[in-house]
Amino acid sequence: MSEGVTTAHTPAARLDGLDVLRALAILAVLFFHAPAVIRDAVGPGLRFAFAHGWMGVDLFFVLSGYLIGRQVFGPLAEPDLGSRLRAFWVKRWVRTLPLYFVVLAFYALKPWTFGTPFVGGGWHYALFLQNFLDARDFEQSWSLCVEEHFYLVLPLLAFGLRGRHWPALAWLLPVGVSLVARWLVWRQLPTDMPPHELPALLSWPTHLHLDGLAMGVFLAKTAPVWRQWSAARRAGCGALGVAVLAVAIGRAGPLLLDGVGVWVFSALAAGFALVLVGVESLKLPAAPRWGIQQVAMLSYGAYLWHGPVVRVFERKHLTLGAWGLDLLAFLGATLAVAWVTYVTVEKPFLRLRDRLLPRPAAREAAGTDAPAPVATPP
Repeated sequence: MSEGVTTAHTPAARLDGLDVLRALAILAVLFFHAPAVIRDAVGPGLRFAFAHGWMGVDLFFVLSGYLIGRQVFGPLAEPDLGSRLRAFWVKRWVRTLPLYFVVLAFYALKPWTFGTPFVGGGWHYALFLQNFLDARDFEQSWSLCVEEHFYLVLPLLAFGLRGRHWPALAWLLPVGVSLVARWLVWRQLPTDMPPHELPALLSWPTHLHLDGLAMGVFLAKTAPVWRQWSAARRAGCGALGVAVLAVAIGRAGPLLLDGVGVWVFSALAAGFALVLVGVESLKLPAAPRWGIQQVAMLSYGAYLWHGPVVRVFERKHLTLGAWGLDLLAFLGATLAVAWVTYVTVEKPFLRLRDRLLPRPAAREAAGTDAPAPVATPP
């Protein structure tokens, strides 16, 4: 979630435009997964918007590819391959793994603490293989699996195989790989496949969902060019991105039917990439900036914790009598839980990371920090 959480001592490193995108992405995810009492009560227009909230994952993937790409394509603080790999993996894994394993422990202990099973739980969660095997109870973790696999491979390509010097277009090849792979999977699906089973088959495995990450890395590679464009030209890119997203959403609908899952993730990645170019340099007034930054800062925890919060609301039949109040209560409860674990888990490990890394690498990590995407398709 989410993307770009910086440490408390480096507020100047934040980019308002990216925080806006992070906040929009996590709110879309939370709207999509809102308790049934909320989703059933909203009008047709909002119900349509809520039903498309799963697309926030693709925005998070683009953001993550861009921010992590800035690390690998930026100035190198380490002198050799081994130290570069170590610094990269320490930055990413000390940032993302502690809270993940705290939440995983919560799910694993459910049979003893809540008397309910950890459905689909097993060793594959510890190895981030649930996006290939089974992710029923902690299903939102499928996208974190994709992210962790990305963290493992990207520095090997960029540093080990000198990918920093490859032409920018080479970093778009994974988009084609995922397109072809999804098409091959789609061709073999039975015609009577239930719609709710399609996302796990067409988008959860890592090789089927590289579009957004690849597009983000491409943006990072080409950033020295497009960041010099005029404000009008970048705004035009943003407007074009909104148009691409509107066409993709209008054609796709909320479900991945009729082969939509083959192409829609590539279209969303392209649209969100164009929007990122358009809004990255956005400057917010002080009043909204604080609130947006808080939502962005807590988005990773909200991503990991929103499932249990939804279950509490639904099993306890919690309601304040109006869907608007219920939505505010759900959002507030999710962000509150995220804040508790941000203070007690994430921040201590951020400080530990800074102690483990050489000073230049620690400063770089603080300035471009980006945890995992925080969304899940239906």
